Amino acid sequence: MSYDFDDDNEQQSGGALRAQLEKALKDLAAAKEENSKLSTAVKSATLETVLRDKGIPPKIQRWLKRDDVEPTPEAVDKWLAENGEDFGYTPGSSAEKPEGEQSKPEEAPAAPSTPSVLSDEDVAAYARANQLSAQGVGQTLTSDQQKASVDAVAAQLDGNPDFGDVVRLLEAQGIAIESTLKH
Repeated sequence: MSYDFDDDNEQQSGGALRAQLEKALKDLAAAKEENSKLSTAVKSATLETVLRDKGIPPKIQRWLKRDDVEPTPEAVDKWLAENGEDFGYTPGSSAEKPEGEQSKPEEAPAAPSTPSVLSDEDVAAYARANQLSAQGVGQTLTSDQQKASVDAVAAQLDGNPDFGDVVRLLEAQGIAIESTLKH
């Protein structure tokens, strides 16, 4: 039995092993980079959760993130104790109002009611149709179009309009009215 080694076979297998090693090292470097990115993303998300739970205003959150504070409530509290007063924030106080929302706008007064061209029965029918629409019964698109048309007609009329005017305006809006009354 002869154990002759061919130098070509040895060089080919050595070259293949080197190529596999280089590929494995590249894969390892890529995995480390991906791990680093994911670790950073998890840390950022955790920090955002801690800041949101503590009610920290966005303008202060920005500085906490820049200072790369650890995403733990204790680390955030420590940072706030050291730096919070620089931003007008004292730990334990209620969260400062975000910029632009220093005072809540009061509700607008209700629009003055305009006399309706609809009878009480029409208003009740309209309310029932809206209720059915909200429950998912019927055709909401048609109801919305009809409401817009009726509102447009109501805006054009005032006081005690003539029935013929109402019919004419509704027909102009695409709502045909069959009248049993003879003029």
